[in-house]
Amino acid sequence: MYYKIHHIQLAAVDDFAVGKGRHYVVVWSGQIPLGHVWLTSPANIAEKIRDAIQPALNYYNEHGSSLTPPHKGVRLSVIICTRHRPQSLKNCLETLLNGPDRDFELIVVDNAPGNDDTLLVVQQFPQVRYVREDRQGLDIARNTGARTATGDIIAYTDDDVRIPHNWITNLKASFADPLIMAVTGLVIPLSLDTRAQYIFEKKWGFNKGYLPRRFNHQYFIDNLAYGVPAWDIGAGANMAFRREAFLVAGLFDERLDVGAAGCSGDSEMWHRILAEGWDCRYVPELYVLHEHRSTGAGLRKQLFGYMRGHVSALLVQHENYRHPGELKRLQEGLPHYYKQRILSWIKGNREEYIRHIITEIRGCQSGVRFYKAHQHLRRQDIQTFPSLLFQPVEITAATLVSVVIPCYNHGQYLRQAIDSALGQSWSHMEVIVVDDGSSDDTAAICKAYEGRVQYIRVARVGLSAARNIGVQHSHGAFVIFLDADDYLLPGATEINLFYFRHYPHLAFVSGAHIRVDSSGDLLSEEYQSGSGYLSLLQGNFIGMEGCILYRRDLFFHFHFDTQLNACEDYDINLKIARVLPTFHHKDKIAAYRIHGRNMSANRQMMLTLAQEVLSRQIPVLSNEAERCALQAGLQNWVTYYETA
Repeated sequence: MYYKIHHIQLAAVDDFAVGKGRHYVVVWSGQIPLGHVWLTSPANIAEKIRDAIQPALNYYNEHGSSLTPPHKGVRLSVIICTRHRPQSLKNCLETLLNGPDRDFELIVVDNAPGNDDTLLVVQQFPQVRYVREDRQGLDIARNTGARTATGDIIAYTDDDVRIPHNWITNLKASFADPLIMAVTGLVIPLSLDTRAQYIFEKKWGFNKGYLPRRFNHQYFIDNLAYGVPAWDIGAGANMAFRREAFLVAGLFDERLDVGAAGCSGDSEMWHRILAEGWDCRYVPELYVLHEHRSTGAGLRKQLFGYMRGHVSALLVQHENYRHPGELKRLQEGLPHYYKQRILSWIKGNREEYIRHIITEIRGCQSGVRFYKAHQHLRRQDIQTFPSLLFQPVEITAATLVSVVIPCYNHGQYLRQAIDSALGQSWSHMEVIVVDDGSSDDTAAICKAYEGRVQYIRVARVGLSAARNIGVQHSHGAFVIFLDADDYLLPGATEINLFYFRHYPHLAFVSGAHIRVDSSGDLLSEEYQSGSGYLSLLQGNFIGMEGCILYRRDLFFHFHFDTQLNACEDYDINLKIARVLPTFHHKDKIAAYRIHGRNMSANRQMMLTLAQEVLSRQIPVLSNEAERCALQAGLQNWVTYYETA
């Protein structure tokens, strides 16, 4: 036994003693892990332990548990992706099903099996769903699990993991904040019997610490210059996602992880979630125990795959968002890192192993080659389209309408926007202000509406992400997106609901608008006739996002594209109208304010993005009428921005 593992309670620290040898001690307060120490000497044990656990003790003494029990039932799906490890799988299933909370869906995805061993294990557990996926690759299996799962929360663990009895309960209590799209937890070694297991835990382990941590868009922005270290968020052996995460950020990239590049499918997914403006959360109370690979050969194979996957993921992340930091980390950071490790080995550092360093460098080189060979296989997310979108919407006297108001330094106009929403003749209105990192008095203005306005502050995520975040916090059956410098006209909500009552199969209703100057004085009345997809291909006849009333259940099967700096409303409306009925009317709904900071004043940018949005429709055009309409639209946008 290379290191003996001990689990002790906080009350036993002062009396705990060990003999000679190597010891790994994990300290607990009930079911809360507080810290660990590596011991090679019996001297000053209590002092060493208390130093290690003090930060966690301070946190929990001040804040208590980081978990928030849900107010209502949580539909949870747990997915285990496995291949040719029947005994490990059986052990995992037994521990998972041994807890007090058995109200969850359990799915085993058998990845490219060469025999029926996994199926035979699953058949011993009648409550477990068996899904066979013949295409080899961990992220392929993960995606198959996500498509199969029915839960609102989709959790993943590995077949070589032991699950504590409170894991399901803690999972359900980890997603209280709607902004959180992904949760990870602590991974503790199950055994350290071999030198290989010790090396892995010491240098590569999944343990991300004993303090809860929130990773938000500010963390993403702060690390952009050198590549966002999304791998610090957690480990794929203990992670979970809201179902919406797969809609707003996409599925796992199947070029990554075991069976493909070798690793990092999980961290690349977290990277996308952060990039899209959402949060990830690390929760140490959500812990599992993991059986590390026990042989030197197995460890070297793992390290090669880790670095091949890591480099491939950096290139995939750059492919997705074009941030230069990933390339800087690859071209400058990794060479410097390995140079320092080699120098450390030359100087006699016994914790460095030249064979491992060479293996990792080979993995990095292989990662570049793998990405280049598979670059053409970009992630293709399949849009979900539930049948409920074809069902008629029901409107009663109690139907709630949510108004999402993104605001970035438009405090001078925000009160009028809020008042216009709260003052609607339709009495059931919900107002959500998403403060997109404002430095003005936006927060103070919203505080004055405490109890009537839901206020959410995020880092500078951009208009599209702010709108998506607002939807996630909304509770209405319908949604309006009102910019903070605009306002709704009296009776606007009731007018649009009137048309929904008459045409209950619609996806959205839109109306006319007025234009006002910075003081609110009328400039013009705006209405363009149009109907559905063909008309939108020829131009954005709607003209103003605040004039639209959407069915809430469109989201996030559709969402605002965060990579568009403008025309994101035109983009989403084209996507919706292509497949669902919409309606446009002449009644005036909202006021569009013209002032010195309107994004639309940048005519060249608006033309470029309008053309890009239209060009995205080219692959899905289905007939000659649509193709002619798109060509007319491209010309109409040129005419509009060059002559208007």
